[in-house]
Amino acid sequence: MTNLQPECLICARQKNSTIPIFESDHWVIRHSIETNILGYVLIEAKRHFLDLSEATDTEAESYGPLLKRVCGALRTLLPAQRVYTITLAEVVPHFHVHVIPRTNQVPKSFRGRGILGYPLVPAADEALVTEFGKRLAKSLAISCRV
Repeated sequence: MTNLQPECLICARQKNSTIPIFESDHWVIRHSIETNILGYVLIEAKRHFLDLSEATDTEAESYGPLLKRVCGALRTLLPAQRVYTITLAEVVPHFHVHVIPRTNQVPKSFRGRGILGYPLVPAADEALVTEFGKRLAKSLAISCRV
């Protein structure tokens, strides 16, 4: 039931990208490479829509349990005191959720709403992202029983 939009950056990435950390019938999970926050992942809808009001019942019903598993896995794999979830879809109008673990290493000025101002440079270390992605994939595979 994929409805890809050729001009959408997320649809293009899903069509042309490498294997994600996790994929279900309705969702794709990828690690963000825009910051150096290890464990910062994106949950992307496979079908092109703007927000949960446009989700099918099946998509909406599968979203909550998946988000819960992702947040739990991040809290288990990292020393995260909080896990932030943010969806904006202003730059890329395709439903996706930023799931950001907040550890004690995140400076106090970037905690809470301040996380939106977290620097995009330096980018995440590719080797660390790859290794963490494998650990998260294994954790999600076990918890999702795939």
